[in-house]
Amino acid sequence: MSITKVDLAISLLQDLIRTGAFRPGDRLPNEAELSAQLGVSRNSLREAIRAMQTMRILEARQGDGTYISDLDPAGMLDALRFAVDVSGPQAIIWFLEIRRMIEFHVAGIAAAKRTESELERLRDSIAQMAKAESSETMMEADTTFHERLAEIAGNPILTSLLRLVSGPTMRARIWRQQDLADVCAEHAMILRGIEARDVEAAKSAMWLHISGVLEWVAENPGEIESRTASPGGAG
Repeated sequence: MSITKVDLAISLLQDLIRTGAFRPGDRLPNEAELSAQLGVSRNSLREAIRAMQTMRILEARQGDGTYISDLDPAGMLDALRFAVDVSGPQAIIWFLEIRRMIEFHVAGIAAAKRTESELERLRDSIAQMAKAESSETMMEADTTFHERLAEIAGNPILTSLLRLVSGPTMRARIWRQQDLADVCAEHAMILRGIEARDVEAAKSAMWLHISGVLEWVAENPGEIESRTASPGGAG
């Protein structure tokens, strides 16, 4: 596939950031100067800057020009959220497989590292699930449980990556309409492994938990297709 002039401008700007010519917080030269420095047209540069703002590599400051962002990896991962949120059935399966691998290890880390206060937060999430009066409020508590697990690892990029791949997988779980008691039981099993500091038990329980959703999605592609294709179905 041939590279466009805008792609070239993006690549050249990224090279300047990689080499340290531009650092986080630096202000970019004005458009005329920068286009001459890169050897690209001002129109191509303008489009490249817009694209890199969407990627959160650059940020516009009203009345003060364009700056290199803080290049926070977690923030840049969030820029991919739209692409993830419009996923079709096959992509949802791929995201579930990624999520299963990530959460498998997250559960093991949580079992090894958790503190008593972190355990209480996890227990509270399960209690909120049990009291949920709708699938939406149940999934809010479910999401909180998994985010709190990831936070125990102490890696903000891991937490952001998990949040990124969880969007379509959480929607699939709502569509599955799993019995609330079963949802709570699966999370309680994960929690028991973490409480006991049993790394393998926690990992096994998490693997089974995510696998149930994965198997349902694989067996019901038509249901997923109709949901994602309908107005508001991907939300």
